[in-house]
Amino acid sequence: MRKNFCTLWIRNFTAACLAMVIFTTSSMIALAATPENKSLMGEITVSGQTINGNAPSVMLNGEPVMTGRTFFSAGTIATPENINSTVRIGKLGYVTLTPNTNLNLSFNENTISGTLSAGQIKVSNAEGVNVSIQTNAGLVTNESTLASNFTVNAEKAARQDDDDDADGNSALGPILVFSGIVAAAIIIVLVTRDDDDLIVSPVR
Repeated sequence: MRKNFCTLWIRNFTAACLAMVIFTTSSMIALAATPENKSLMGEITVSGQTINGNAPSVMLNGEPVMTGRTFFSAGTIATPENINSTVRIGKLGYVTLTPNTNLNLSFNENTISGTLSAGQIKVSNAEGVNVSIQTNAGLVTNESTLASNFTVNAEKAARQDDDDDADGNSALGPILVFSGIVAAAIIIVLVTRDDDDLIVSPVR
């Protein structure tokens, strides 16, 4: 009888502890999923080829991680040889690291900041987002009133703007030329057809 009582007590105690753990974990997940905290998290994607053929990974706060890992503000990410990585920060934009890059990255509701100690990054920010990256040569900032794409090198104190518009115009050129040729051909066909309609046969 005493043995059954002890067994029942242990079982109830274990169930209560398990319920408490589940409740605590669920509360933490719900808190992390609130809109206020979503903007303070990023997601890591990793690409490239490794020497041993394994899935590519980067170092996050000294720990190897792969695509899909959550990135929290004030984290340090480092890319090895031949590996690129992108940290997507929701509506703020994203930061892409080239191989052999080391970046301490922070962000909040309207700011992306960090310290670039090695390598090179590409920053793409939404309109109204302030960007400031400290390099070995100085501080690099953006124009927060505009959405922008620019590259930052650890050994330079100035950003290099990516001229996306120029690429778009170069791609648009051949399309415009082709459209002009088609339009000219249509005009020639219409004019020729009108001339044929004006010819009157002498035989009635």
